[in-house]
Order: sequence, then C-alpha cells, then structure tokens
Amino acid sequence: MSTRYYDPSWWGLAEPIYITACPRTPTTKVGSITNVHFINITATSENGIFMAGSNESHLQGLNFKNVMLSMKRSTNFSSGLQDYRPGCWGLVEHRTSGVFMAFVEDVSMDDVKLQWEQENGLSDWGLPLDLIPSSVNNINLLGFHSSYPDHQVYS
Repeated sequence: MSTRYYDPSWWGLAEPIYITACPRTPTTKVGSITNVHFINITATSENGIFMAGSNESHLQGLNFKNVMLSMKRSTNFSSGLQDYRPGCWGLVEHRTSGVFMAFVEDVSMDDVKLQWEQENGLSDWGLPLDLIPSSVNNINLLGFHSSYPDHQVYS
C-alpha cells in the first residue's frame, strides 16, 4: 500500500496502520481493541504506524509479523503532528516516528523493517520506535530493524 497526506483538515496523517481507542467526547464510553494481527504488509508512507489507547481503554495483543514500511515524503505538507481525531486530543505536536505507542499492552513485532528514505525534511522525523514509557507494557521485539539511507545519523 501507499499512503500520503491529502489535506490538514482530513483526519489522519498518512499512517499506513492506525489504531486508537479514544473517547470522542468526555462522556463517551470507550470499548476495547484486543488481539489484532497485521501480517505480510508492505507500505510506503509519509507517516509511521500509530497505536494509541487511552486511560480508559488500553490496546492489547497487537501483533505485527513480516511488515515492511518505507518512510518517504511525497507531498509538501508539514510534518511534526500526531492525529488523535476525532477523539482524545485532536492534533498534537510531535515528531513523526516509525512506530508510535501510547496506552498499549502486549505488542509483538516479528520481522518488522523500517526504511527511512532520503528526502527533504527528513531531519524533523523522530525515532524509529517511539513510546510513552509509563503507558506501555510488555513489548516483544523478535526482529525490529530500522535503517537510514547511507547509514547517516540524524538528530
């Protein structure tokens, strides 16, 4: 698959995999998301995998096997945002990351590859694996590989 930004007013920021369990309003009761498997996925995207539960509902049992993600810009929209719409926190300033996790439990990554393509604006991209430590529990990495073009280090 290939994903790209279309317009800042659209929900989503070109994430190839996007999972949330967030309340739309302060009175919304949130359900649960458990035991989801992502197998044999190849994607080129301007954004990374986004997984965000909430205090009310942690995502549980997310499994990734044989996933290849190439991070590559194809539009001129600015990056540095995470999109929690329509619920939780709306648009939040945050560097674009390869895989982002918040309020998740029991995540398994087996043969997951992340390739950062050389493009303008690459320096504002974040970490390959980015998480909020106090909200993430039990991550199993059985083969998580991230590489930048020409093995350059970006800060």
